[in-house]
Amino acid sequence: MKKIILLTGVIAVLFMASSCQQEGVKYALGDKAEVSFPSTLVNFSMVAADNNQITVELWRGNTKGAVSIPVTITDKTGGVFTPEKAQFDFAEGENKAYLTFTYPDLTQFGGEKYKIELLVTDDSQVSPNGNKKMEITAQRKLTFKSLGIGTFTSEWFEESWPQEVQKAEEADYYRLPDCYYKGYPIEFSIVEGKIRYALQPSGWTTSLGMVFWDPRYIDECEIVEKTYTFVVRWAISDGRAYGSSYEVLEMP
Repeated sequence: MKKIILLTGVIAVLFMASSCQQEGVKYALGDKAEVSFPSTLVNFSMVAADNNQITVELWRGNTKGAVSIPVTITDKTGGVFTPEKAQFDFAEGENKAYLTFTYPDLTQFGGEKYKIELLVTDDSQVSPNGNKKMEITAQRKLTFKSLGIGTFTSEWFEESWPQEVQKAEEADYYRLPDCYYKGYPIEFSIVEGKIRYALQPSGWTTSLGMVFWDPRYIDECEIVEKTYTFVVRWAISDGRAYGSSYEVLEMP
């Protein structure tokens, strides 16, 4: 009986030693930076106090030495936002590094959204289960005020309804709250007397997913006094479309 107990104890000790050794290999940092973005998505509401810049972070688990981590920047802003550099520079002992983007004077912005994608170039520097990619969305913070109730007529859905119209105090940017579906506003701006709107979810979903207002025919939109006519292409995220229609807003 003593021999069996002794043998069992030896096996237990060996098992524990083996487990500890495996854990040590699994979590050893080695000479890699072990970086990760804190999130895959980040949103910025641009205000005057930001001094025309936004700053994002990259974290690292191995804080030994100074190191620079290059990133691939996919600019979807048309050059409106300018990165100060193309890498995150970690100082010795620091677990966070920063990258700043600058943009023009805030008064030049309406309510449009700007997107930038960052991707850590070297996969080997990314920590296990870390975030190697981040999508940045930046939008001027606007204060909306109701203009009253107008009428919205949808050729696509073949119906009309009373529609609240809101306008930003800071820009010629408008919002139609809960236009087709609750929680999905339709937003547009007026630039030099012309209607402009971005790709945006309508709230209508099909078996293929969310259907968007696609601005492909935006140049055909028009304003006649208080009648705003939107030419809308109804498309899903991969670009395929169900068709197009005239959606008409009678302003309050």
